[in-house]
Amino acid sequence: MPPITKFCPSCGNGLVAAAAICPNCGSPAGGGTPTVGALEPKVKSTAILLAVFLGFFTWLYTYKRDATKFWVALGVSFVTMGMAGLVFWIWAIIDSAMKTDEYYANFPNG
Repeated sequence: MPPITKFCPSCGNGLVAAAAICPNCGSPAGGGTPTVGALEPKVKSTAILLAVFLGFFTWLYTYKRDATKFWVALGVSFVTMGMAGLVFWIWAIIDSAMKTDEYYANFPNG
């Protein structure tokens, strides 16, 4: 697969340089110049740092795909008065570190 060199201004899907339309949403891909207010792709190192410093709240960074993990961790931590927080903190760090760079680079923004 050719490398991703730009992102769809509508859905944030990664595109190759020659793409005229986004295969994900069908919007015109533009000339490769980012539009004003375009969101940057997510970065793995940011997710790992969030996990280290904020525990399971890192799943808010990728909420569209990790909403269930976040709500389960929050609920269980609340019920156990924070006792399960250490388990979810470690899980969030491992989960963030195990995902590929492409997972974050191709994550839909907006």
